[in-house]
Amino acid sequence: MIFETNDHGNPVFTGIHPLLVELLRAVALDPWERCPEGSERLLPSPGEDEDLRLDWEDHVQSELRRHFDSERAVVAGDLERMTTPVALNEKGGEEDGASLEIPLAHADAWLTTLNALRLALVGEHGFTEADLSHESLPDLSDARGIALMQVNFYAFIQECLVRCLDGEGGEGGA
Repeated sequence: MIFETNDHGNPVFTGIHPLLVELLRAVALDPWERCPEGSERLLPSPGEDEDLRLDWEDHVQSELRRHFDSERAVVAGDLERMTTPVALNEKGGEEDGASLEIPLAHADAWLTTLNALRLALVGEHGFTEADLSHESLPDLSDARGIALMQVNFYAFIQECLVRCLDGEGGEGGA
């Protein structure tokens, strides 16, 4: 997968492998449904006081949840515009992979959505700082290893978006 910015300054990912296409599509899934236990980190209770907790649930938590859902809807719309190759190359394989352009104006929605999903996955699988900073490849034979790969892949996407927002543009690959 290659990351670049186009003439409009929008982040563009090209040559996206089918596995990574599926990981990207998973970004638009509801983290509360996907990782119920891990999602507790997204909207934690403000404390033990019953009145404060009820006010939080009635006023703040519901508004934050609506905000997450609207950001996720922006991401889902961008993902619907992802192009996937339908042609075969001379060797009989797929063309260079899928392409995704993210309007720079949508970068914050992507960052919010990716961060929420990463937090939910980390909470759901109990990843520690050591797990997250380990530089060896995760064991993809189990769900925990696949989730760690997702967390790292989503961090890469976030890094690319932050580079664009900082005006660095980019050219890189995963």
